[in-house]
Amino acid sequence: MAKRFSITQQEKKYYKTLCQSYKPVLILNHLGLISVISWWHLVLSEISLQHPLMLLSAVLLPLLLSLWGSINGSYKGAIGVCFISLFYFTSGVTHWFHPTLWPIGMSEALLGAGLFCLGLLYARWKGLSDLPIT
Repeated sequence: MAKRFSITQQEKKYYKTLCQSYKPVLILNHLGLISVISWWHLVLSEISLQHPLMLLSAVLLPLLLSLWGSINGSYKGAIGVCFISLFYFTSGVTHWFHPTLWPIGMSEALLGAGLFCLGLLYARWKGLSDLPIT
């Protein structure tokens, strides 16, 4: 697809509507992934650590940093969310094939893939909606 330098007024309105409707879904998916990982490490996991919040903060730090990009609704923030979600997708796929870790793996892989797709679509639509009108 060739690079576009301008769009029509009707296309701009359409892309802005898509951005406004998908932004809450992107944020909810982001928060869902954070809550699933938190629930797993704090409640369901049987890891005996003295400081489980240290482990949780290390695991969730990239997601928490990219949450601002989702809430802010910027084009570059959505691209960052795409890159970070791939780490959680990969982790989820590797956990999915473990006999005891498959519930967290399945949910982490599905939410990570969903976050990637939503972030990718949002970044595309946001980039197109910011083009000048011809």
